[in-house]
Amino acid sequence: MTFIPLFFLAFLLQFCSSLSLFHHHPLDPLTPTELNQIKLIVDKSSIGSLPNLTYHFVDLEEPEKIDVLSWLSSKKTNKNAQFRRAKVVVRAGGETRELVVDLASGSIESNRVYTGHGYPPFTFNEFVKASRLPFQYPKFMKSIVNRGLNMSEVSCVPLTVGWYGEKVTKRTLRITCYYRGGSVNVYARPIEGISLFIDVDSMRITNYIDRFRVPVPKAEGTDFRSNKKIDPVTCNNATEKGFEIEGNNVKWGNWKFHVGFNARAGTVISTASIFDARMKKYRQVLYRGHVSETFVPYMDPESEWYFRTFMDIGEFGFGRSASTLQPLIDCPANAEYMDGYVAGADGQAMKMEKVICIFQRDAGDIAWRHAEINNPGTVIRSGQPEKTLVVRMIATVGNYDYVLDWEFKQFGTIKIGV
Repeated sequence: MTFIPLFFLAFLLQFCSSLSLFHHHPLDPLTPTELNQIKLIVDKSSIGSLPNLTYHFVDLEEPEKIDVLSWLSSKKTNKNAQFRRAKVVVRAGGETRELVVDLASGSIESNRVYTGHGYPPFTFNEFVKASRLPFQYPKFMKSIVNRGLNMSEVSCVPLTVGWYGEKVTKRTLRITCYYRGGSVNVYARPIEGISLFIDVDSMRITNYIDRFRVPVPKAEGTDFRSNKKIDPVTCNNATEKGFEIEGNNVKWGNWKFHVGFNARAGTVISTASIFDARMKKYRQVLYRGHVSETFVPYMDPESEWYFRTFMDIGEFGFGRSASTLQPLIDCPANAEYMDGYVAGADGQAMKMEKVICIFQRDAGDIAWRHAEINNPGTVIRSGQPEKTLVVRMIATVGNYDYVLDWEFKQFGTIKIGV
Protein backbone atom coordinates (compact mmCIF):
# COMPACT_ATOMS: atom_id res chain seq x y z
CA MET A 1 0.00 0.00 0.00
CA THR A 2 1.34 3.44 -0.96
CA PHE A 3 0.95 6.36 1.47
CA ILE A 4 0.80 9.96 0.25
CA PRO A 5 2.23 12.53 2.68
CA LEU A 6 -0.53 14.70 4.13
CA PHE A 7 1.14 18.00 3.22
CA PHE A 8 1.49 16.84 -0.41
CA LEU A 9 -2.17 15.83 -0.57
CA ALA A 10 -3.21 19.25 0.77
CA PHE A 11 -0.99 20.94 -1.83
CA LEU A 12 -2.45 18.79 -4.59
CA LEU A 13 -6.03 19.61 -3.59
CA GLN A 14 -5.24 23.31 -3.46
CA PHE A 15 -3.50 23.16 -6.84
CA CYS A 16 -6.45 21.36 -8.47
CA SER A 17 -8.85 23.84 -6.91
CA SER A 18 -6.85 26.77 -8.31
CA LEU A 19 -6.92 25.20 -11.75
CA SER A 20 -10.68 24.75 -11.61
CA LEU A 21 -11.12 28.40 -10.61
CA PHE A 22 -9.23 29.85 -13.59
CA HIS A 23 -11.57 31.98 -15.66
CA HIS A 24 -11.29 33.77 -18.97
CA HIS A 25 -13.72 36.50 -17.84
CA PRO A 26 -14.93 37.88 -14.46
CA LEU A 27 -18.54 37.22 -15.50
CA ASP A 28 -18.01 33.55 -16.38
CA PRO A 29 -20.90 31.43 -15.03
CA LEU A 30 -20.29 29.27 -11.99
CA THR A 31 -18.63 26.00 -12.98
CA PRO A 32 -19.78 22.56 -11.77
CA THR A 33 -16.78 22.51 -9.42
CA GLU A 34 -17.75 25.90 -7.98
CA LEU A 35 -21.41 24.92 -7.59
CA ASN A 36 -20.43 21.80 -5.67
CA GLN A 37 -17.95 23.82 -3.60
CA ILE A 38 -20.76 26.23 -2.65
CA LYS A 39 -22.94 23.32 -1.54
CA LEU A 40 -20.08 21.98 0.59
CA ILE A 41 -19.48 25.39 2.23
CA VAL A 42 -23.18 25.87 3.04
CA ASP A 43 -23.75 22.28 4.17
CA LYS A 44 -20.78 22.47 6.55
CA SER A 45 -21.98 25.73 8.09
CA SER A 46 -24.60 26.09 10.83
CA ILE A 47 -27.23 26.30 8.07
CA GLY A 48 -26.49 22.71 7.13
CA SER A 49 -27.82 21.48 10.47
CA LEU A 50 -31.22 23.16 9.95
CA PRO A 51 -34.11 20.93 8.80
CA ASN A 52 -35.32 20.77 5.18
CA LEU A 53 -32.41 22.60 3.58
CA THR A 54 -33.15 23.26 -0.11
CA TYR A 55 -31.34 25.39 -2.68
CA HIS A 56 -33.61 27.69 -4.68
CA PHE A 57 -31.13 29.93 -6.48
CA VAL A 58 -27.36 29.91 -6.93
CA ASP A 59 -25.60 32.37 -9.21
CA LEU A 60 -22.46 34.43 -9.56
CA GLU A 61 -22.30 37.47 -7.29
CA GLU A 62 -21.08 39.80 -9.98
CA PRO A 63 -18.15 42.12 -9.29
CA GLU A 64 -18.59 45.86 -9.68
CA LYS A 65 -18.76 47.12 -13.26
CA ILE A 66 -15.69 49.31 -12.76
CA ASP A 67 -13.67 46.26 -11.67
CA VAL A 68 -14.81 44.21 -14.65
CA LEU A 69 -13.95 46.97 -17.13
CA SER A 70 -10.58 47.46 -15.43
CA TRP A 71 -9.86 43.74 -15.76
CA LEU A 72 -10.85 43.78 -19.43
CA SER A 73 -8.60 46.77 -20.17
CA SER A 74 -5.60 45.21 -18.43
CA LYS A 75 -2.68 44.44 -20.73
CA LYS A 76 -1.59 41.40 -18.71
CA THR A 77 -1.51 38.03 -20.45
CA ASN A 78 -2.92 34.86 -18.85
CA LYS A 79 -4.78 37.02 -16.33
CA ASN A 80 -7.19 35.24 -14.01
CA ALA A 81 -10.56 36.65 -12.98
CA GLN A 82 -10.20 36.81 -9.21
CA PHE A 83 -13.70 38.05 -8.30
CA ARG A 84 -15.50 34.82 -7.48
CA ARG A 85 -18.39 35.04 -5.09
CA ALA A 86 -21.84 33.49 -5.29
CA LYS A 87 -25.27 34.68 -4.24
CA VAL A 88 -27.33 31.82 -2.83
CA VAL A 89 -30.97 31.60 -1.78
CA VAL A 90 -31.89 28.65 0.42
CA ARG A 91 -34.87 27.54 2.51
CA ALA A 92 -34.09 25.90 5.85
CA GLY A 93 -36.04 25.55 9.05
CA GLY A 94 -39.04 27.29 7.53
CA GLU A 95 -37.03 30.43 6.69
CA THR A 96 -35.65 31.94 3.51
CA ARG A 97 -31.98 32.92 3.69
CA GLU A 98 -29.96 35.06 1.29
CA LEU A 99 -26.27 34.21 1.36
CA VAL A 100 -23.08 35.51 -0.20
CA VAL A 101 -20.41 32.82 -0.45
CA ASP A 102 -16.74 33.66 -1.03
CA LEU A 103 -15.21 30.87 -3.10
CA ALA A 104 -11.62 31.95 -2.52
CA SER A 105 -11.83 31.79 1.28
CA GLY A 106 -14.44 29.01 1.35
CA SER A 107 -16.65 30.97 3.73
CA ILE A 108 -20.10 32.57 3.97
CA GLU A 109 -19.61 36.35 3.91
CA SER A 110 -23.24 37.27 4.44
CA ASN A 111 -26.20 35.36 5.90
CA ARG A 112 -29.50 37.24 6.00
CA VAL A 113 -32.97 35.92 6.84
CA TYR A 114 -35.43 37.33 4.31
CA THR A 115 -38.58 38.76 5.93
CA GLY A 116 -40.17 40.60 3.01
CA HIS A 117 -43.10 39.69 0.77
CA GLY A 118 -43.03 36.49 -1.23
CA TYR A 119 -40.89 33.38 -1.39
CA PRO A 120 -38.09 32.10 -3.63
CA PRO A 121 -38.97 30.10 -6.76
CA PHE A 122 -40.17 26.55 -6.19
CA THR A 123 -37.68 23.81 -6.95
CA PHE A 124 -38.40 21.24 -9.65
CA ASN A 125 -38.45 18.60 -6.91
CA GLU A 126 -41.30 20.47 -5.25
CA PHE A 127 -43.21 20.73 -8.54
CA VAL A 128 -42.82 16.98 -9.12
CA LYS A 129 -43.89 16.01 -5.60
CA ALA A 130 -46.92 18.31 -5.76
CA SER A 131 -47.99 16.90 -9.12
CA ARG A 132 -48.18 13.38 -7.63
CA LEU A 133 -50.41 14.25 -4.66
CA PRO A 134 -53.78 14.12 -6.51
CA PHE A 135 -53.23 10.46 -7.41
CA GLN A 136 -53.27 9.55 -3.72
CA TYR A 137 -56.30 11.69 -2.87
CA PRO A 138 -59.63 9.78 -2.69
CA LYS A 139 -61.83 12.77 -3.53
CA PHE A 140 -59.87 13.45 -6.70
CA MET A 141 -59.90 9.81 -7.78
CA LYS A 142 -63.68 9.74 -7.29
CA SER A 143 -64.09 12.89 -9.42
CA ILE A 144 -62.11 11.30 -12.26
CA VAL A 145 -64.20 8.10 -12.11
CA ASN A 146 -67.43 10.13 -12.07
CA ARG A 147 -66.32 11.81 -15.29
CA GLY A 148 -65.80 8.44 -16.93
CA LEU A 149 -62.06 8.97 -17.31
CA ASN A 150 -59.16 6.55 -16.86
CA MET A 151 -56.88 7.60 -14.01
CA SER A 152 -53.80 6.23 -15.82
CA GLU A 153 -54.37 8.78 -18.62
CA VAL A 154 -54.43 11.82 -16.29
CA SER A 155 -51.55 14.30 -15.97
CA CYS A 156 -51.52 16.95 -13.24
CA VAL A 157 -49.55 20.19 -13.40
CA PRO A 158 -48.70 22.45 -10.41
CA LEU A 159 -49.16 26.17 -11.06
CA THR A 160 -48.15 29.25 -9.12
CA VAL A 161 -51.08 31.17 -7.65
CA GLY A 162 -50.13 34.82 -8.25
CA TRP A 163 -50.21 37.67 -5.74
CA TYR A 164 -52.92 40.28 -5.27
CA GLY A 165 -51.64 42.42 -2.39
CA GLU A 166 -52.63 40.12 0.45
CA LYS A 167 -50.24 38.93 3.16
CA VAL A 168 -48.96 35.52 2.12
CA THR A 169 -48.04 33.14 4.93
CA LYS A 170 -47.75 29.84 3.06
CA ARG A 171 -45.97 28.60 -0.01
CA THR A 172 -48.90 27.47 -2.11
CA LEU A 173 -49.37 25.75 -5.45
CA ARG A 174 -52.59 25.09 -7.31
CA ILE A 175 -52.99 21.88 -9.28
CA THR A 176 -54.81 21.60 -12.59
CA CYS A 177 -55.17 18.31 -14.42
CA TYR A 178 -55.40 17.17 -18.04
CA TYR A 179 -56.50 14.04 -19.86
CA ARG A 180 -54.11 12.53 -22.37
CA GLY A 181 -56.37 9.71 -23.61
CA GLY A 182 -54.98 9.29 -27.12
CA SER A 183 -53.10 12.59 -27.37
CA VAL A 184 -49.53 13.64 -26.54
CA ASN A 185 -50.63 17.29 -26.48
CA VAL A 186 -51.43 17.34 -22.76
CA TYR A 187 -52.57 20.97 -22.45
CA ALA A 188 -55.13 20.54 -25.24
CA ARG A 189 -57.41 18.45 -23.03
CA PRO A 190 -58.04 20.16 -19.66
CA ILE A 191 -60.24 18.54 -17.02
CA GLU A 192 -62.25 21.61 -16.07
CA GLY A 193 -63.92 22.27 -12.73
CA ILE A 194 -61.38 20.64 -10.40
CA SER A 195 -58.98 22.64 -8.22
CA LEU A 196 -56.48 21.34 -5.67
CA PHE A 197 -54.51 23.60 -3.33
CA ILE A 198 -51.13 22.44 -2.01
CA ASP A 199 -49.22 23.61 1.05
CA VAL A 200 -45.72 23.04 -0.29
CA ASP A 201 -43.82 23.07 3.01
CA SER A 202 -45.98 20.29 4.42
CA MET A 203 -46.58 18.85 0.92
CA ARG A 204 -50.25 18.11 1.47
CA ILE A 205 -53.58 19.04 -0.10
CA THR A 206 -55.27 21.74 1.99
CA ASN A 207 -58.36 22.39 -0.14
CA TYR A 208 -60.21 20.46 -2.84
CA ILE A 209 -62.95 21.82 -5.10
CA ASP A 210 -64.97 19.96 -7.74
CA ARG A 211 -67.21 22.78 -8.95
CA PHE A 212 -68.69 21.55 -12.24
CA ARG A 213 -68.29 19.03 -15.06
CA VAL A 214 -67.89 19.64 -18.76
CA PRO A 215 -66.79 17.22 -21.52
CA VAL A 216 -63.06 16.93 -22.09
CA PRO A 217 -62.05 18.28 -25.56
CA LYS A 218 -61.60 15.59 -28.21
CA ALA A 219 -58.16 14.13 -28.88
CA GLU A 220 -58.52 14.28 -32.68
CA GLY A 221 -56.37 16.93 -34.32
CA THR A 222 -54.30 17.71 -31.22
CA ASP A 223 -51.04 15.96 -32.14
CA PHE A 224 -48.44 18.70 -32.68
CA ARG A 225 -45.65 16.44 -33.96
CA SER A 226 -44.33 16.97 -37.46
CA ASN A 227 -44.30 13.97 -39.80
CA LYS A 228 -42.17 15.70 -42.42
CA LYS A 229 -38.60 14.66 -43.10
CA ILE A 230 -36.01 17.20 -41.97
CA ASP A 231 -34.73 19.14 -44.98
CA PRO A 232 -30.96 19.56 -44.67
CA VAL A 233 -30.99 22.46 -47.17
CA THR A 234 -30.15 25.75 -45.41
CA CYS A 235 -29.26 29.31 -46.34
CA ASN A 236 -26.24 29.00 -44.05
CA ASN A 237 -22.90 27.70 -45.26
CA ALA A 238 -22.57 24.49 -43.24
CA THR A 239 -18.77 24.51 -43.61
CA GLU A 240 -18.25 28.16 -42.62
CA LYS A 241 -18.38 28.75 -38.90
CA GLY A 242 -17.11 32.32 -39.10
CA PHE A 243 -16.53 32.88 -35.35
CA GLU A 244 -14.27 31.84 -32.48
CA ILE A 245 -15.19 30.69 -28.97
CA GLU A 246 -12.69 30.69 -26.10
CA GLY A 247 -14.36 29.72 -22.84
CA ASN A 248 -17.43 31.94 -22.82
CA ASN A 249 -15.87 34.65 -24.98
CA VAL A 250 -17.00 34.95 -28.60
CA LYS A 251 -15.28 36.80 -31.46
CA TRP A 252 -17.00 37.34 -34.80
CA GLY A 253 -16.03 39.88 -37.44
CA ASN A 254 -15.56 43.17 -35.63
CA TRP A 255 -17.54 42.01 -32.56
CA LYS A 256 -16.39 40.49 -29.29
CA PHE A 257 -18.67 39.61 -26.37
CA HIS A 258 -19.26 37.24 -23.47
CA VAL A 259 -22.02 34.60 -23.25
CA GLY A 260 -23.22 33.56 -19.81
CA PHE A 261 -26.00 31.34 -18.51
CA ASN A 262 -27.92 31.22 -15.24
CA ALA A 263 -31.01 29.52 -13.83
CA ARG A 264 -33.24 32.59 -13.91
CA ALA A 265 -32.48 34.49 -17.11
CA GLY A 266 -30.92 31.77 -19.24
CA THR A 267 -28.68 33.50 -21.78
CA VAL A 268 -26.81 36.57 -20.54
CA ILE A 269 -24.80 38.70 -23.00
CA SER A 270 -22.08 40.84 -21.44
CA THR A 271 -19.29 43.27 -22.39
CA ALA A 272 -20.23 43.40 -26.07
CA SER A 273 -17.90 45.68 -28.04
CA ILE A 274 -17.40 46.43 -31.73
CA PHE A 275 -14.14 47.48 -33.37
CA ASP A 276 -14.16 51.02 -34.74
CA ALA A 277 -11.80 50.95 -37.72
CA ARG A 278 -11.62 54.77 -37.86
CA MET A 279 -10.73 55.14 -34.18
CA LYS A 280 -8.71 51.91 -34.21
CA LYS A 281 -10.22 50.69 -30.92
CA TYR A 282 -13.19 48.76 -29.57
CA ARG A 283 -16.31 50.72 -28.67
CA GLN A 284 -18.51 49.43 -25.86
CA VAL A 285 -22.07 48.68 -27.02
CA LEU A 286 -23.62 46.64 -24.20
CA TYR A 287 -22.35 45.94 -20.69
CA ARG A 288 -24.93 43.33 -19.67
CA GLY A 289 -28.18 42.19 -21.23
CA HIS A 290 -30.81 39.51 -20.62
CA VAL A 291 -34.57 39.11 -20.65
CA SER A 292 -35.82 40.38 -17.29
CA GLU A 293 -39.34 38.96 -17.23
CA THR A 294 -42.28 37.67 -19.26
CA PHE A 295 -45.75 38.33 -17.87
CA VAL A 296 -48.50 35.93 -18.96
CA PRO A 297 -51.94 37.02 -17.64
CA TYR A 298 -54.83 34.91 -18.94
CA MET A 299 -57.40 37.52 -17.81
CA ASP A 300 -60.24 35.03 -17.37
CA PRO A 301 -62.31 35.83 -14.23
CA GLU A 302 -63.45 32.22 -13.70
CA SER A 303 -62.37 30.61 -10.41
CA GLU A 304 -60.23 28.04 -12.24
CA TRP A 305 -58.43 30.65 -14.36
CA TYR A 306 -58.18 34.08 -12.70
CA PHE A 307 -54.96 33.22 -10.81
CA ARG A 308 -53.05 32.40 -14.00
CA THR A 309 -50.88 35.52 -14.04
CA PHE A 310 -47.51 33.89 -14.52
CA MET A 311 -44.09 35.49 -14.30
CA ASP A 312 -42.38 32.84 -16.38
CA ILE A 313 -38.80 33.94 -15.70
CA GLY A 314 -39.10 34.85 -12.02
CA GLU A 315 -41.34 31.94 -11.04
CA PHE A 316 -40.02 29.16 -13.26
CA GLY A 317 -36.72 30.38 -14.73
CA PHE A 318 -35.68 30.48 -18.39
CA GLY A 319 -32.39 28.80 -17.49
CA ARG A 320 -34.00 26.02 -15.48
CA SER A 321 -36.52 25.55 -18.31
CA ALA A 322 -33.96 25.62 -21.13
CA SER A 323 -34.46 22.90 -23.75
CA THR A 324 -31.74 20.75 -25.23
CA LEU A 325 -31.44 22.14 -28.76
CA GLN A 326 -32.08 19.85 -31.74
CA PRO A 327 -29.50 20.06 -34.55
CA LEU A 328 -31.03 20.95 -37.94
CA ILE A 329 -34.34 21.91 -36.29
CA ASP A 330 -33.53 24.38 -33.55
CA CYS A 331 -30.12 25.30 -34.95
CA PRO A 332 -28.52 24.95 -38.42
CA ALA A 333 -25.68 22.63 -39.39
CA ASN A 334 -22.97 25.27 -38.86
CA ALA A 335 -23.91 25.90 -35.22
CA GLU A 336 -21.66 25.47 -32.20
CA TYR A 337 -23.29 24.48 -28.89
CA MET A 338 -22.73 25.45 -25.26
CA ASP A 339 -23.80 23.56 -22.14
CA GLY A 340 -25.17 25.22 -19.02
CA TYR A 341 -24.97 24.35 -15.33
CA VAL A 342 -27.42 25.08 -12.52
CA ALA A 343 -27.75 23.98 -8.91
CA GLY A 344 -30.38 21.38 -8.12
CA ALA A 345 -32.61 21.44 -5.05
CA ASP A 346 -29.86 19.65 -3.10
CA GLY A 347 -27.22 22.15 -4.27
CA GLN A 348 -25.44 19.69 -6.56
CA ALA A 349 -24.39 20.92 -9.99
CA MET A 350 -26.70 19.82 -12.81
CA LYS A 351 -25.53 19.77 -16.42
CA MET A 352 -27.93 21.04 -19.08
CA GLU A 353 -26.66 19.91 -22.47
CA LYS A 354 -26.74 22.06 -25.61
CA VAL A 355 -28.87 24.85 -24.18
CA ILE A 356 -27.23 27.58 -26.29
CA CYS A 357 -26.25 27.50 -29.94
CA ILE A 358 -24.22 30.07 -31.86
CA PHE A 359 -24.21 30.28 -35.64
CA GLN A 360 -23.50 32.61 -38.52
CA ARG A 361 -26.60 33.33 -40.55
CA ASP A 362 -26.72 34.21 -44.23
CA ALA A 363 -30.40 34.65 -45.00
CA GLY A 364 -29.99 36.17 -48.46
CA ASP A 365 -30.40 39.75 -47.25
CA ILE A 366 -28.31 42.67 -48.47
CA ALA A 367 -26.11 44.60 -46.05
CA TRP A 368 -25.62 47.38 -48.59
CA ARG A 369 -25.46 47.88 -52.35
CA HIS A 370 -25.20 50.67 -54.90
CA ALA A 371 -25.19 51.04 -58.69
CA GLU A 372 -23.55 54.12 -60.23
CA ILE A 373 -24.81 54.82 -63.76
CA ASN A 374 -23.16 58.22 -64.39
CA ASN A 375 -19.72 56.97 -65.35
CA PRO A 376 -19.38 57.21 -69.15
CA GLY A 377 -19.72 53.88 -70.88
CA THR A 378 -20.08 51.71 -67.79
CA VAL A 379 -22.31 50.89 -64.84
CA ILE A 380 -20.47 50.25 -61.60
CA ARG A 381 -22.20 48.00 -59.10
CA SER A 382 -21.04 46.94 -55.70
CA GLY A 383 -22.44 45.68 -52.43
CA GLN A 384 -22.13 43.17 -49.67
CA PRO A 385 -24.41 40.35 -48.49
CA GLU A 386 -25.59 40.62 -44.93
CA LYS A 387 -24.26 38.08 -42.48
CA THR A 388 -25.26 38.04 -38.84
CA LEU A 389 -24.25 36.05 -35.79
CA VAL A 390 -27.06 34.49 -33.74
CA VAL A 391 -26.91 33.34 -30.12
CA ARG A 392 -30.02 31.20 -29.51
CA MET A 393 -31.71 29.57 -26.53
CA ILE A 394 -35.16 27.96 -26.20
CA ALA A 395 -37.01 27.80 -22.88
CA THR A 396 -40.04 25.53 -22.54
CA VAL A 397 -42.26 26.81 -19.73
CA GLY A 398 -45.49 24.86 -19.42
CA ASN A 399 -47.18 25.03 -22.82
CA TYR A 400 -44.91 27.78 -24.16
CA ASP A 401 -41.70 27.48 -26.15
CA TYR A 402 -39.77 30.75 -26.00
CA VAL A 403 -37.19 31.03 -28.79
CA LEU A 404 -34.75 33.72 -27.67
CA ASP A 405 -32.31 35.12 -30.26
CA TRP A 406 -29.52 37.63 -29.82
CA GLU A 407 -28.53 38.65 -33.36
CA PHE A 408 -25.33 40.63 -33.90
CA LYS A 409 -25.16 42.66 -37.11
CA GLN A 410 -22.04 43.76 -38.97
CA PHE A 411 -22.91 47.46 -38.81
CA GLY A 412 -23.00 47.58 -35.02
CA THR A 413 -26.52 46.81 -33.84
CA ILE A 414 -27.91 43.96 -31.74
CA LYS A 415 -31.37 42.65 -32.53
CA ILE A 416 -33.21 40.75 -29.81
CA GLY A 417 -36.13 38.49 -30.67
CA VAL A 418 -38.39 36.37 -28.46
